[in-house]
Amino acid sequence: MSAEPNGEGHPDPPSQMVVWTVLGGAFVLALSLFAIRCPQGPHTSRDYPSRTLPAEPEPVLLAAPEMDDDYWPCSDCHEGEPSDRTVRELEDDHDDMDFLHGDTWCLHCHDVDDRDRLHLADGTLVPLDESWRLCTQCHSHKRDEWRTGVHGKRTGYWWGPKDYRTCVECHNPHSPPFKSLKPLPPPRRPQQIALQASEHEAPDEGH
Repeated sequence: MSAEPNGEGHPDPPSQMVVWTVLGGAFVLALSLFAIRCPQGPHTSRDYPSRTLPAEPEPVLLAAPEMDDDYWPCSDCHEGEPSDRTVRELEDDHDDMDFLHGDTWCLHCHDVDDRDRLHLADGTLVPLDESWRLCTQCHSHKRDEWRTGVHGKRTGYWWGPKDYRTCVECHNPHSPPFKSLKPLPPPRRPQQIALQASEHEAPDEGH
């Protein structure tokens, strides 16, 4: 039932309440939309603190483990000798080494002319303490995980200085898969330890 105007041509009071309610709601909605679209930050009327984090320090790559004096430097034995590029089973000095690294062979990684260095796929020579550059050519997915700290070991701060370990810190480059580990027995409960101690200290009934 619609409101009829009174004798003075004005709507009845209930109609005025509806009008003011609609106008008030529209005003609140406009203010809300303005607040959402209004920029916020230290350069506006709302003095919020900056949320920009400082630049993270560059990670430090720790030195690779020291080389075995029995094999290093390689040039002590290989210098001046003819290079046989034939893929074969090694004998003599290297017969005690396990080679379980896909189809790779010595000269796929070690340089034939400079035995004390490695070479990348494009022929670039790299020192042995930068062997990670060689490894990550094939293991690119591990490289990304290594750089982000998912793969391998790194120590330091969540957002601050941190140290990275190279690939050969954990993996033997000639046989990188980890050897099987024999599981240790489960830990003993305190009650078991106390029971064993009491049985050990109990006097012999025959004496």
